[in-house]
Amino acid sequence: MKNLTYISVFILMFASCQTLKVTSEYLSSPPNAIPKTALSTEADRNNWQHLDPITDSVPGMSVDKAYNEIIKDFKGKPVVVAVLDSGIDIGHEDLKDNLWKNKNEIAGNNIDDDKNGFVDDVYGWNFLGEAYYEQLELTRLLAKGVDFPEKEAAQKDYDKRLSEARGEETLKYYLNYDFKGRTTGDDPDNFDEIYYGDNNVMHSRPDESHGTHVAGIIAAERNNSIGVKGVANNVQIMSLRVVPYGDEYDKDVALGIIYAADNGADIINTSFGKGFSPHSDKVREAIAYAASKDVLIVNAAGNDNNDLDAIPAYPNDSYKNGPEVSDNFITVGALSPFMGKGLKASFSNYGKINVDVFAPGVLIQSLVPEDEYARYSGTSMASPCVAGVAAVLKSYFPKLKAHQLKKIIIESGIEVNSKVRLSMMEEIGFQEISKSGKMANLYNALIYAAKKEYK
Repeated sequence: MKNLTYISVFILMFASCQTLKVTSEYLSSPPNAIPKTALSTEADRNNWQHLDPITDSVPGMSVDKAYNEIIKDFKGKPVVVAVLDSGIDIGHEDLKDNLWKNKNEIAGNNIDDDKNGFVDDVYGWNFLGEAYYEQLELTRLLAKGVDFPEKEAAQKDYDKRLSEARGEETLKYYLNYDFKGRTTGDDPDNFDEIYYGDNNVMHSRPDESHGTHVAGIIAAERNNSIGVKGVANNVQIMSLRVVPYGDEYDKDVALGIIYAADNGADIINTSFGKGFSPHSDKVREAIAYAASKDVLIVNAAGNDNNDLDAIPAYPNDSYKNGPEVSDNFITVGALSPFMGKGLKASFSNYGKINVDVFAPGVLIQSLVPEDEYARYSGTSMASPCVAGVAAVLKSYFPKLKAHQLKKIIIESGIEVNSKVRLSMMEEIGFQEISKSGKMANLYNALIYAAKKEYK
């Protein structure tokens, strides 16, 4: 098989009336092991997810290469990415110019100007209200004292967590049967109660930083010479606060997806998850609804080092490995910065059926509240890396449908033909830990889209 395929394609960019010239070659599979020399500088450590597997010796997504050799100075169509997460610091120095704003809403007049049911939803919506701490879903289920299909598994998980609990917060909130974190006054089991919460999408305290970090990976300003660079250069972040310090409610997730789909999102990022989901059917209905609105959902695989084909995590677009409810949902596992057996992040979930592709997710530098920056690890970081790739594709190929974005990201990824560690005692072929057996790569994705003439 040839290592490189050469193409030369000219794409008419309708959104900008410019021509994006793609005269490039697909990146081939990198060697199985690469010397650990590329991360010797602070600049590389802060940007490794954007580096190139071949020239930079790290399993990045070739983002810088794509901008330098393909995108250059061309501008595409603005793309809206909804971030369903904790609160986001929309005033952050490196994000504030890349926000979605509801053009049909007048800020601060306490009137639902666009009549969508959400008053003054200028930057998105806060489905949590003033809440911050929450129980785990298994705690909520067990505290109700009723039977449910996974009760035995939930009790076993709860007992294990309780025996291993370290720190007051775990006992006070996560595992506390009596704790009531919800403040919005709605019934979280009643999906007919839709309009609750408020328009304050900001973080409630400095340590509520997860959403800001995720948003920064996607959309941190690339050209302001400060902070870090996001993957996408022409993106607007819609902020939907649905994730507390604890497990999210299915209702908030489902309504957040529907809100995003109804209000113009092209892509939704869901960097959260849990092992029990009493209303997973409602979330799948929302996923299918997003598909009907041509919205791609990029989802984090989770951080338990579990095989999702055997141990499910939520949200997902299928039930017990059954048929997918739609073709707009892509699940992402996390990569470490190093090729070889340590390529899979030690914490990342995996699955030949339920994980689609892998992307950088260890020590990713991004934004945190109050104009600060930090490195976080998790599939929560890998998912927005791929959401950023999808946003770039949608920007420069605006006619791409959600299912086409998914197809391009998966099929254009870089294959890895080596084994990776699941534990100190177990190894598995990289091809077996996801449906594609590939690492997401922006450079290849742009070439793939051009070659297939997605205009």
